[in-house]
Amino acid sequence: MPDQAAHLAENKLSILYYLRSLDIPLTNSQITQFFLENNVMNYFDLQQLLGELVSSQHISCLDTGHKSFYSLTPMGLKTLNFFKNRIPEWLREAIDIYARQNRNRFKRENQIVAEYKRVSPDEYEVTCKVMENDITLIELKLSVTDSKQARIICNNWDTKAPEIYRFIMQNLSV
Repeated sequence: MPDQAAHLAENKLSILYYLRSLDIPLTNSQITQFFLENNVMNYFDLQQLLGELVSSQHISCLDTGHKSFYSLTPMGLKTLNFFKNRIPEWLREAIDIYARQNRNRFKRENQIVAEYKRVSPDEYEVTCKVMENDITLIELKLSVTDSKQARIICNNWDTKAPEIYRFIMQNLSV
């Protein structure tokens, strides 16, 4: 049993270390990708540990309705600094390399944001944004009648935002 508890603690610490190394809010898929590709832990254990780390306030989770973004909290950073040596050196090095190689890509991916919220029984407000260095380049708000339509718009915004932004800038700048 002590080995299992130590392994569990190591996995939680490695998640904290990963979030600290990338030092930007990350989506569930951006976290999952590393841990699955490197066979650090399986999907179900990772999801359970993320939930536990949120519950214990070691990480925060901002749910936008379309994506959830995870960040390290001050308590998580303090815990990590105290117990970082319990993470195997090979894993810390792998995380550091992965962070250097993927930080800019993840940052770009997270600069396109779409979320929706229910404002009345038959109205949802969809907010679509393109950001650059924490500056909002464009923000588009739409009212739709159902959550299915709101989800479709959010999903399409991820791929169509650059094209829509370019179109608007070209047509309004003349």
